[in-house]
Amino acid sequence: MDKHVRMSDSFPSRTRALLIAAAGVAAGLAGLVVYLTQAPRHFNIVPVELRGHDQPYPLPGPTAHTLYWDFALIAGYGVALIIGNYVVTPHVARTRVALNAVRLGQAAAILAIVAACLENAFLLLVAEGAADSSGWRDFLLDAASTSAVLKFGALIPAVAAALTGTVLTIVRCIVNSPGRLAAWSALNIAYQPPHPAGGDANDFPNPHANGGEPCAGVRWRAGFDVPSDATADGAGQVGFCLSGGGIRASCVALGVLQEMHGTLVRARHLVSVSGGGYTAGAFTQALTDAHSRPDMVRDPAGVFAPGSVGEDYIRRHSSYLANTVPTLLVALGLMLRHLILSIAALFAPAVVAGVLFGWFYDNAPIADLRGLRTGKTYEFNVFRTDALIALGIVTGVALVLWLAGQAAVADPEMRRAKRLRTASQGTAWLAGVIAAVAVVIPLLAAIAASLYAQKWVVQLNIAGPVGALVLTYLATIASIVWRNRTTITKNVGSGGASVVPAAIPNSVVQRLLVALTVIVLAAAWLLLFAGLILTHGTTAALWSALGIAVLAGILGFIDETTLSLHPFYRARLAAAFAVRTVRRPDGLIVPEAYPRDERTSLSTYARINGFPDVVFAATANLGGDRTPPGRNGVSYTFNADWVGGPDVGWIGTEDLQRLATARLRRDLTVQGAVAISGAAFASSMGHGARWFQILLAVSGARLGAWLPNPAYVKAAHTHARAGDWRYPRLPATRRLGYLLKEIFDIHPATDPLLQITDGGHYENLGLVELLRRRCTLIYCVDASGDHPPMATTLSQAIALAQDELGVTITLDDAAFDCEPGTGTLAAPKAHLGGLNARLSKTPVIIGTITYPPEPGMPAGLGRLIVGKALLTGDMPYWLLSYAAKHPVFPHDSTGDQWFDADQFSAYTELGRQLGQRMGAVPVPGPPPVEAITAPPVVTPTVTPI
Repeated sequence: MDKHVRMSDSFPSRTRALLIAAAGVAAGLAGLVVYLTQAPRHFNIVPVELRGHDQPYPLPGPTAHTLYWDFALIAGYGVALIIGNYVVTPHVARTRVALNAVRLGQAAAILAIVAACLENAFLLLVAEGAADSSGWRDFLLDAASTSAVLKFGALIPAVAAALTGTVLTIVRCIVNSPGRLAAWSALNIAYQPPHPAGGDANDFPNPHANGGEPCAGVRWRAGFDVPSDATADGAGQVGFCLSGGGIRASCVALGVLQEMHGTLVRARHLVSVSGGGYTAGAFTQALTDAHSRPDMVRDPAGVFAPGSVGEDYIRRHSSYLANTVPTLLVALGLMLRHLILSIAALFAPAVVAGVLFGWFYDNAPIADLRGLRTGKTYEFNVFRTDALIALGIVTGVALVLWLAGQAAVADPEMRRAKRLRTASQGTAWLAGVIAAVAVVIPLLAAIAASLYAQKWVVQLNIAGPVGALVLTYLATIASIVWRNRTTITKNVGSGGASVVPAAIPNSVVQRLLVALTVIVLAAAWLLLFAGLILTHGTTAALWSALGIAVLAGILGFIDETTLSLHPFYRARLAAAFAVRTVRRPDGLIVPEAYPRDERTSLSTYARINGFPDVVFAATANLGGDRTPPGRNGVSYTFNADWVGGPDVGWIGTEDLQRLATARLRRDLTVQGAVAISGAAFASSMGHGARWFQILLAVSGARLGAWLPNPAYVKAAHTHARAGDWRYPRLPATRRLGYLLKEIFDIHPATDPLLQITDGGHYENLGLVELLRRRCTLIYCVDASGDHPPMATTLSQAIALAQDELGVTITLDDAAFDCEPGTGTLAAPKAHLGGLNARLSKTPVIIGTITYPPEPGMPAGLGRLIVGKALLTGDMPYWLLSYAAKHPVFPHDSTGDQWFDADQFSAYTELGRQLGQRMGAVPVPGPPPVEAITAPPVVTPTVTPI
């Protein structure tokens, strides 16, 4: 896990830092200028350094003179590397990975300087005739060659680290100007830290720590860390939660809220996930107090009531993604455009790196690639013996340091062992760099040369990019819209076989197509990179690489989210569900769609008087050990007051909107929250299929967005108040580096931005969020579409609540009456057998909630009423008739977001039927309180010896 590293409280002034960085650059340039002006011209010393004993003797005449001036070059870049890696770069290292890179750069800098001096010394002994015997001369030449390999291999990470640190220092000194720091520090932000995931001293502080508190339940209590003004004392709180499931769940939720509007307006919280958020967002934008006008009609009880103009507007837009052929073509065109730009951005580094490595090997032949040309036969003898010896030396040193570290564990303070382990890790990374340069990359080049000798490979290379593009495009469309509808036959207890419809979203062929596409893309990238090494860095290749690098740089400034379907998805949802009710001058009440340029900021538009607090539940994707294996997401919610979750911290919504840049503020809106909460197709899906996620990331057919990390925002604000120019503010745009993180599934908890996706990737009902707020009466609308047996989504939520919060939910025995097949019609089974097998006795599940006790306080009980999207025999005739003619109802695939009028009517009516039954469940008075107190703290008795 990439943990946060506490940056030193002492740091140089902005002017001093710039002067130090400039001094390092000047030292390197000075050494280069002295060498170029004083050393013999038109003489390349590098082949002499790397040729070993295979070169003629005596050495060329200018060798000794060149080596003496080479010491000036070593002094110049040595000073530059020392300043860059030891003085400049450590100040801007913010994460554990960055700190490890700094340590690697520091070790590599020392090795490069020492190896360069040794190499020159060995060559000077030979050049000046100090080696009398041929055996001693050959040894010195081979030692010089080995030292040269170590030098060039170490220079790569040393220069990269020093240059990165220098550039970051200059950029942050300029960007984090005194005026900008003053603007940030002037703001007082509301913030609540996350609970720690471990015992590391660099973890975030534990807000629960206090002397004498028993250990039992500490983790659970941390899960209830909702900011104080986001919840009440607990007793008597009513909450509604609307499940995910796309437009299907949205229609069911609409019907339930129509039927239960009286209870809804008295509730404290309304939590929505994914498709349920479509409806919650519609209510929010219809009832908001923001942008109020005299002609607006705010009626919580009637805004989306049956027969209202609001309901009619949504019904006419239920096929929201593409209700016309032109809109569908626009969506497909956007996917193609995003795919082309993403492929260009991903393959441009292969071109640039391939040409640069070709130039590198041509001028510093660590591996012998001179005989490798396009169209030539395969040549395996590309490895140099001295390079393999250098690799063996570094690997052996790393092994010795590791063994020494293992032997030093007996040290009581472990300081020596820790230093040895750090040195061993740095040396091992350095060995990896040398292995890549001396073995792996040359091997790829040799394989590419062998493949390009085949005509069919050359033809494939020409058609490959177009073919890969088409294959990726088709695979992406198939992954999203291809749904193999089948039937599952099972026996029910009443006898006879029944057919239970199912919509299976992923077939074996589909999975193979996705995997094949990803493999083809990876192979094409490697083949392109290795093939361009064979250009050997010619002038034409270098100019071409420069042009592509400029293009890649331009693409790098594009907001990564604009290369996805998220903006299109957000706009389409807004077109369908962002509507007001207004009264015209003639008295007629009509719907009015929100204009596209109206920003529905969360802090204002999500604040509604006389209506529950609306919470949009999403998922923050985290890596490392911040989440249990198989579950890579944590809670991340939006409402008018707070954004965040217990695992990532909370920050005031209004404060975050002030601190965020304009691009980020686009998604800190009601419309943005609705779209992100419903971002089912994303490059990170909790425990979703990894192949599928890579394809979505590469193709651009992904949803979700990168949003501010509350803990990072607080840390940046604290550093700004201290006048610390080193700590970066929130990025202005989500550059393509975030696309690479999606592809390689890199999600550190310390990043400025977190990838936020569908709330169902954490929990698809929103039930856990209501339990986190200690609601004592919960109405849960479950239109998740899971298939029998058992209510899978509800079961997962119950298990998660017990793991995360210590809340236990005990369902009544009648829960099994929800199983399809338990209810039948009086009609003849011969004609309606298939329908009978889909009927349940009741669609309502009732349970008892038991909250864990607080220290010194009793445990509390609550009531859970779940309305599940199921059919019963007493539902209206027309609804059962629709079900009989549509065997997949009420489990239409979430991939079907093109509802027609019949589907909308059927699912909305099903929701109203659920609402009637949920509202008819008797609700007791104040919830009972169980006389359970926290276990007392036991102080052990110590018997003196």
